[in-house]
Amino acid sequence: MIASVCLCTYNGGRYLKELLDSLAAQTLLPSELLVGDDGSSDDTLEILHGFAADASFPVDILVNEQCLGPAYNLERLLVRATGDILFPCDQDDIWDPTKIEVLVRALEDSPDCGAAICNSSLIDGAGRALPGSLFEWAGLNATTRKLLASGSSAAVMEIARRNVVASHALAIRRNALDLVLPLGFHWHADWWIAIVLSATTGITIVEDRLVKYRLHDLNTVGLPEKRPFAERASRERLTRFLRRADLLDSALVRVSELRPGMLSPADRAMLEAESAHLRTRGSLPVGRGRRVIPVLREACGGGYRRFSNGWRSVVGDVLRSSKEIPGRPRRRSRP
Repeated sequence: MIASVCLCTYNGGRYLKELLDSLAAQTLLPSELLVGDDGSSDDTLEILHGFAADASFPVDILVNEQCLGPAYNLERLLVRATGDILFPCDQDDIWDPTKIEVLVRALEDSPDCGAAICNSSLIDGAGRALPGSLFEWAGLNATTRKLLASGSSAAVMEIARRNVVASHALAIRRNALDLVLPLGFHWHADWWIAIVLSATTGITIVEDRLVKYRLHDLNTVGLPEKRPFAERASRERLTRFLRRADLLDSALVRVSELRPGMLSPADRAMLEAESAHLRTRGSLPVGRGRRVIPVLREACGGGYRRFSNGWRSVVGDVLRSSKEIPGRPRRRSRP
């Protein structure tokens, strides 16, 4: 199988060379590296062109005329790629030398699965190891791992609760793209991919930690638990919940189109209830005092218990800062 790497960049010069060096050290080299730069103003493009001049595989650097955002940027690269297996890539991680080889082999061994994911170790901005792994943080236990590969309604319901798939750890078959595209309008494109493919082809799991997933102050998403509570509360802006609700509504439509009758009436009702809960959280009043009653009403109705983190989310919604974060959203290269 031929592998294409799809790298989204935006002001990634601080960590980009380490990532590129790890791509060049792969035991199975990609057939191509496609880069979509979303308007970098640092030395990102200089680093990319320097790498392309000496790389042992073709490097195609596309500079977007206007900012596309992570998901649209990735979609553009996935469509353009020519490989059988497509690897989304973040600009600030470090790949294990065997990542491409191991994930390609996993898909060869699971011919019906449309994608594979691996585990990741965690590092900080300086490259120091952090405790735990991506699977541990996401709660990807043995039951969930079996569900991911099953292509079942139970998998859809489990993954709708929380995203257990990160794009940096993902390898997608080209022939599965038609199932998940378009993805550009989804803020959490990896979550969208996980829901749709778990409902159709299934996703095979590789236990090995094949990426060093870097957590730092410029992560677009990162791991919320790694940030102070007050900072997490201020950054959970209203639009994030509304985007998640839109994603679930779209996933319900897509899964119903691809596999009619797969979801039972109870499953559909549950997904609709989760979407309604997210819309409630995304529509809370700006003033803290005005949020108390709608938050408590939603808590008493069981929404926070079933679809969020219980009283922890209740407290977060009441205490969340009333101010929007000014300026361009902080972001990383993942969708």
